[in-house]
Amino acid sequence: MKLDAVDVLILKELNKDGRASFREIAKRASLSTPTVSSRFNRMMKAGLIKKFVPILDPGAESGVLALVIFRVPAMKAAEVASQLGNMRAVYEVMITTGRDNLVVKLRLESTAALQSFLASPAVKKLEVTVAGTQIITKTIKEERPLPLAKGSMLELRCDFCGGEIAGARPYSIKVASSRYYFCCKTCRRSYLGKHSSAIKKLNEAL
Repeated sequence: MKLDAVDVLILKELNKDGRASFREIAKRASLSTPTVSSRFNRMMKAGLIKKFVPILDPGAESGVLALVIFRVPAMKAAEVASQLGNMRAVYEVMITTGRDNLVVKLRLESTAALQSFLASPAVKKLEVTVAGTQIITKTIKEERPLPLAKGSMLELRCDFCGGEIAGARPYSIKVASSRYYFCCKTCRRSYLGKHSSAIKKLNEAL
């Protein structure tokens, strides 16, 4: 599915203030609250919105913030990135193009702790080459930009079978303020058959 102007508008409002309620977003964007709720749930289901977290000021935290550039065989990059991402000190892991193809941002207590991290058994067993290390002295901006625009693709999964939904107009049903999406008529019919009583109660409670 494609993002439309309404989706982008909601995302922009959330980007300004992630704590805003659906009602507040609807008022600012001149939309109805059910529309905001339904679109938000759709984008959550598609994995476009992963989670809401506070963005901390790096300068207010003690310790050393650093970028480490690793060189990893291309076939192992995703596996190594996943293992690094599970380490407590690691903030971000990015796979890039080029020979030095893995960039890791991490925070530790000191430069000595950084060296210990790089020499630790957990890192050594990954069989990576350290191509460079940079200490971040000042962060000017860390907020994520909004790279989405009208027409960007949004991948939805069927709420019954979990399969990918193809086509611009999926089968769907409205339950209270949410909307559920299906890859085919069979999945939609099966979902209704399984949850019809619960759906009826939720809709009657509105």
